[in-house]
Amino acid sequence: MPSPEEQGRSDRAQAALERACLARFGLRWEGPGRTALETGRRMALSRQAARFGVTDPEHAERYGYHAPPWSTYDPRVGELLDQHQHVTPDVRKVLYGTATEAGGRPVPRNGCRAEAARRLARGAPPADRNLPGRLAEQAAAAALEDPRLSAVVGAWRSCVTGAGLRYASPQDAAGDPRWKRDRTPTEEEVSVAVADVRCQNEVRYLPTLVTVTAGKQRELISRHALELGRLERLKDVRAENVAEALAAQPSGPEPAQEGEGHGSG
Repeated sequence: MPSPEEQGRSDRAQAALERACLARFGLRWEGPGRTALETGRRMALSRQAARFGVTDPEHAERYGYHAPPWSTYDPRVGELLDQHQHVTPDVRKVLYGTATEAGGRPVPRNGCRAEAARRLARGAPPADRNLPGRLAEQAAAAALEDPRLSAVVGAWRSCVTGAGLRYASPQDAAGDPRWKRDRTPTEEEVSVAVADVRCQNEVRYLPTLVTVTAGKQRELISRHALELGRLERLKDVRAENVAEALAAQPSGPEPAQEGEGHGSG
C-alpha cells in the first residue's frame, strides 16, 4: 500500500497531468486546491494512526475515542475536504469526459482525469489493488481469535471491571454507540477511554496485538506471494511514472485553497 508521502506525490502527478491534458484544449485550470490535494496523504496518515484503535494515553485524555482534528475520520475535516473550487462548464466536460469533443478535438475516453490515471499506470502489470486492504482485514480478524490475544483481552476485561466498566474488549469500548452522538468527546467518553488505555498498558495489550497481527500478516503474505509481487511491480512502475510526470511539469502558480478531490492512489 502507498505510504502517505507516496500518495501525496501520486496525487500531485495526477493533477499535473490533468492540467497538461486540459491545456491541449486551450483550457487553463489551476487544479485541486491545497486542501483537496492533501486529501489522499491525510487519508493514508489517518488509516495508519487508527489501525490499532485508541492506544495512546494522550489521545485518550484529549479526544476520547474521537479522531484527532487533523484526521480525515473527523467528520468536520470531511466536510472541509468535500468543498470544491469552481470549475467552469468548459473545463468540467473535458476533465470528466461528459463531451466527446471540444474545440474540434476529441476528448479522451472518460476525460482528462481518466487519461491521467491511465498514464500513471502505463506499463504496470494487472494487479488487484484492493488485495492489501482485504488481507489486512483478514489478519486483524484472525488476530482477535488468537489465544495469545484472547488471554490478554481477558486480563484487560478484569482490569476495566475493577474500574467499574463493563466491556468485552477494547473494540467494544471504542464502539460504544454513545460516543457517536456528539461531535466532540464527552467527559464520560474521555473517562472511559483513559481507563481503557491504562488497562491496555497494564496487560501489554498493544505489544501482543502487534506481534500476533504481524504473524497473521506474514502467513497471508506467504500464501499470496504471487499476487503481492504483481502489486509490488505495479507500485514500482507507478513510482517511475509519477516521477516522470512531476519532472515534466514547469513550476506554476500555487494551487487554490480548495479543489476537486484526489487521493484515489
